[in-house]
Parts: sequence; structure tokens; C-alpha cells
Amino acid sequence: MPNLFPRLNSHTFLLIVGLYAVLHFALRLIFSPVLGTDDVEQAVCAQSLALGCDLRQPPLYTWLQWLTNQVAGLGLASIFLLKYGLLFLAYLFLYLIGRRLFNRTATAVLAALSLWLTYPFAVSVHQGVTHSLLLSLLLAASFHAFLRLEEKRHLAGYLLLGGLLGLGLLAKYSFALYAAGLGLAALSLPRYRAVLLDRRILLSLAVALLVVTPHGLWVWERLPAVHGALGGLGQQTAPSAYLPRISSGLLSLASALIQFLSPFWLILLAFYPRAFRPLKAKPLADPLRLLERSILIGIGLLALVVVLGGPVEIKPRWMHVLLLLAPLYLFGRVEAAAYENTSKRGYVIALFLLPVLVIAAWAAQTYLAPQWHKVTRFHAPYDRIAQQLHTAGFERGTLVANELHLAGNLRLFFPQARVLTPAYAHYLPAAGQTDQCLLVWEDRNGVGVPAALQAYLERHGKPRATGTPAYVRAHYRYSEMETMTVGYLLLPAGGCP
Repeated sequence: MPNLFPRLNSHTFLLIVGLYAVLHFALRLIFSPVLGTDDVEQAVCAQSLALGCDLRQPPLYTWLQWLTNQVAGLGLASIFLLKYGLLFLAYLFLYLIGRRLFNRTATAVLAALSLWLTYPFAVSVHQGVTHSLLLSLLLAASFHAFLRLEEKRHLAGYLLLGGLLGLGLLAKYSFALYAAGLGLAALSLPRYRAVLLDRRILLSLAVALLVVTPHGLWVWERLPAVHGALGGLGQQTAPSAYLPRISSGLLSLASALIQFLSPFWLILLAFYPRAFRPLKAKPLADPLRLLERSILIGIGLLALVVVLGGPVEIKPRWMHVLLLLAPLYLFGRVEAAAYENTSKRGYVIALFLLPVLVIAAWAAQTYLAPQWHKVTRFHAPYDRIAQQLHTAGFERGTLVANELHLAGNLRLFFPQARVLTPAYAHYLPAAGQTDQCLLVWEDRNGVGVPAALQAYLERHGKPRATGTPAYVRAHYRYSEMETMTVGYLLLPAGGCP
């Protein structure tokens, strides 16, 4: 069968990925004006340029969002502009890695685009992923930089590697797991060991340390709170006995690894079965052996963390740090398995068909599901709720929302207001000149001001809120039956933190 991409080049790849990013940017704006998980965090935390906001996440993405807001203004467009710009760059660096790993340009294209066949990149990234997206970009960029550094060792390359490692840690703390896996894998291969044994690697470490130190000091000042926030991850269903706990954790890890790469690995198995068998045609080249070992060592390190008492409920969405480069490795096995044509028609059709199906399902969920009373958070009428709050008299000042989705989405409609939430009790951006103070909460049971809001006020030295709450209501988007009710209470001057 002839190669489906006989003249494919870098320009064609950039066109494909560019159109993909632009299309999804437009669809995200068209389908819903509601921010999803993680995006709401950025709407709140990017009010100021701070060393930290969410105790569970480092601040690099928020810094980039703050910068984007300064240029493009606060709104849906600026939030999604950053997201899809980073997504484009992540695919670009995956492709650049592929050009160094593979003999054929088509293989590099297919390997990079194969993330379209994984749930995190086919669906989740469009619903609200932020830190993991930036992690993906910096992981790919740092691996590419390491490969280049091995080809030509020079000072600038070591400085660049150190900068990328530091930025990776500021993107997501789990980046350390990838860095450790890559370092140990490199030490196990003579070709790459020389890169790490060069004394200039100390400059890389110094640059990385310099990059992370300001945030590291911020974490150190809040170490008990940060430890508590991170220590609870993956512990919700932990058995008390050691052996059941470890067994549960390792099974959860195995499940997360499989889920992250599904259905990609099944489709690849269907069209390239020899890639999953022992390779007889030729052994893997050193760059692919480095990639293979870094993935396996990373998995082993995480398994060790589980055995030593770490999380027992591993989420598939945490696997970017281990499996982002797995499609590149598996397509390396495809080439090594002596497939004459790596761009098989069936695989290419599946690759481009799945995004179309995802868009169709996305559209159906947006426009049709509410007719069957299947509303989601993306149907929430935050715009109409905000308009009613405007009418009630709140324009600027401080708005305190009891939960993050309400806080982040209302922030878009009150750009002059300072928005706070108990979810980020340590984050207090500077107050403005006005003394207006508004408490808001999604009212599901009609009990008045939630206890979490009262506790938040008391924690910051403010009196408990008194008075009679008022309520605003609006139908969920495309639904005549489902209604969102939001309670609010305007407090006297100085009532907010």
C-alpha cells in the first residue's frame, strides 16, 4: 500500500497542528462561555503576579496567564489563547523529537499526532487542563534539548537544559519524576552518560535551582499547609492494612497507565502488531533506548513511591509525566519492526476520524443533552447570574465565592473586582479603592450563607456575615427545566478580607 504522506514536510505538519489548535480555540468559544476545571483556577489566581496561589500546584502557568491577560485582556479568549498556544508548541516539540528518532518524516508526524487517540488530549485538554499541558510542553522541550546536547555539547545547551528543568518544576511538581527517570536512564547508556558526567552539568543544576528558588522559598514558608494539600492526593480510599494498601496502589497505577494511552495502544496494536513483539529485524537505536528506559524507570520510581506509603489511588490524568513520550517510543518500535509503510491507511483514518467524533459528541453534549435534563457545568448560566448581580448593585470591590467554579467564572464578568475564595485561603491579592463586599454561593439547600464562607471571614479577622441573603436564578443554557440558584449578601464596608 503506498505511503499516504509521500511528500509530507515540516510545513505540512505545522499547518495540520495549527488548524487543529485554531479550530478547537474557536469551538471552545462557540460551544460554551463557561470555564472548566483548572481554567477557573487561572481566572482567580492570575489577578496578580504572585509566587504561589494553589498549594497543590506551582505558579508558572498562572504567570503566563497573567502575562497573556496584560496583552489580550481578561476573558475567555485570553484563557484559551494561552491554552491552545501551549498545545501547539507541545505538538511541535513532539514532532521535533520524532525527527531525531525516526528515519521517515511520516513516522514523526504520526507519532506526534497520536496523542489525538488518548483521552487526556482528545477530550480533557479542551475541558480545563492547564498545568499538565504546560508540563507536557516542557517535558517534550527538555527531552529534545537533551538529545541535541548529546549531539553537540556546548555551554548554551547546558544552560538551556537547566532552564527547562527549572521551568518544568514550576509547571508541575511531578516533573521531578520525569527528570529523575531521564537522568537515571542516561547514566545507564554510555552515549548519554558522558553528557551528565561533563562538569558543565553543574551549571544546568545551578540554573534550575536559580529558577525554582523564589517559589521554593514561598513553599518553605507554608510547608505544613503545602504538605497537607499534597499529602492528601490519592489517599481518599486508602486501606489501612499495608499489603492491601500497596496492592491497591499498584493496581491503580497499572490501570492509570493503560487508561492514559487508550484507545491509542489498541489501535496501534490492530495495525502494527509486530511492534508489540520482540524485535528481530534490528535493535532499537540509542535515542529510543534512552526513551524506553526513562519511561520504565519513571514508572518504577512511582511504583516505589506507592510501596513506601505514597498515593494508592493513581489518576490517569497524572500520567503525562510518565507516558507523554510513549507514542514516540512505540512508533520507534514500529519502524524497528521493519514495516515498509508506517502510515497505514487504517491507522491514519482512525487518527483523523477520532477528533471528528469527539467534536460531534461535544456538540451533542452542548446542544442536545439539556433537552434530556443532562446539563453539565458547561451549561451553567454564569453570564446571566452576573448580570443580575450587577443589577443588584455590585460593580467592583471584593467578591467572595464559596467555591472555585463560581469564583472563576464570575471573575470574567467583574474584571474590576477582586475575587476571593476559601479554596485558595492563602491567596489575597491587593484590595482596590472601593469598599464594596459581596458574598456569593451556589444555593442547593437554602441554608443561607455557607459555613465555609463564614469560617473564611473569621479566619481573616472579619465578623461573621449577618443579614438576609437574596437570591438570583437563571435557567441552565439550552434547558427550560434546570435552574441555577445563587445566593448573595452585600456586606457593609470593610466586611471582606
